[in-house]
Amino acid sequence: MLKANLQILLNQLIQQTKNSLGNTTNIALSEAWKLLQIVIADIIQSIEINNPELKGADKKTLAMGMVSQFYDSVFVIINIPFVPQILQPIIRQYIKSLLMILASSSIDALVTTFRNVGIFNTPSTVDPTIDNIPKISDK
Repeated sequence: MLKANLQILLNQLIQQTKNSLGNTTNIALSEAWKLLQIVIADIIQSIEINNPELKGADKKTLAMGMVSQFYDSVFVIINIPFVPQILQPIIRQYIKSLLMILASSSIDALVTTFRNVGIFNTPSTVDPTIDNIPKISDK
């Protein structure tokens, strides 16, 4: 069950996305993935801010549930070009499964990146032995 503040955030993300898509009925898979990446980053940060007491696996489960709910709310309106209407629900499920696999890996990568650049903790607490990513200030 989502906490109230996270549900409000998710509803806002869904509404903003629907507003920006307008009457769009066709969207490329690459565009859907870009949109999901932005949403995933926002969800991860919101979970970290609002639920720091949760364990990593619980945060990921919560994030995946929110991403799935976002997908179901936003991309249900999208028609898949050149696919007969009767087959679209089947194809949508395969596309969703693929995107959820990618989203899971993306969550792991974003959390690691956010930790390494100091978004989840101050840069001074980042272990310098693992922080070998070039910084803008290093150039």
